[in-house]
Amino acid sequence: MSVAIPQILETMLARRSAWPLAAPAPSAGELETILQAAAVAPDHAGLRPWHFKVVQGEDRQALLQQVLQHADAQTEQVRALHGKYALKLTTAPVVIVLAARITPHPKAPEFEQLLAAGAAVMNMLNAAHVLGYSGFWSSTPAPLDALLHQVMAFDPQDRMIGLLNLGTPVNPGKNTAPRAVWQEYAQLWKSAMPE
Repeated sequence: MSVAIPQILETMLARRSAWPLAAPAPSAGELETILQAAAVAPDHAGLRPWHFKVVQGEDRQALLQQVLQHADAQTEQVRALHGKYALKLTTAPVVIVLAARITPHPKAPEFEQLLAAGAAVMNMLNAAHVLGYSGFWSSTPAPLDALLHQVMAFDPQDRMIGLLNLGTPVNPGKNTAPRAVWQEYAQLWKSAMPE
């Protein structure tokens, strides 16, 4: 028996990450909607452990320069990564620096807070897609995570969880690898107990 799938769900099921991203970017109102989508993530204890900083326009280059000029970015190892940092911080028209703010709580262990922050990011990816944009969530490997943490004045309890780049795909339709079918990663469990 086939079930009719609402259009919004069909749109969500078509979401794919895309890179590189360029203008047009979400408008100010669309960006607010994307950011608001984070608020509907599951949030045990109401901690809102997601903390993001949005970088757009000329501020992307300014952030990159502050990162590259930081004292901790002057080693040979980090200098070799400057080009990679430039791609991550300036290629897309909108860059959201992502952190999970971990708060000790008796009912919400650290792993739940990390999962909640990840769910908030996924909600933003889905919202951007529904609005007609693409997103790319990438990691901030050491030492970029520490550099961003310092340069952008994140709080001590904030743990960097990546960058969310938003914009329009430069090469639309490039990512066409087939999706896994749900039976490959989920099973319908049935009790083996005798009736």
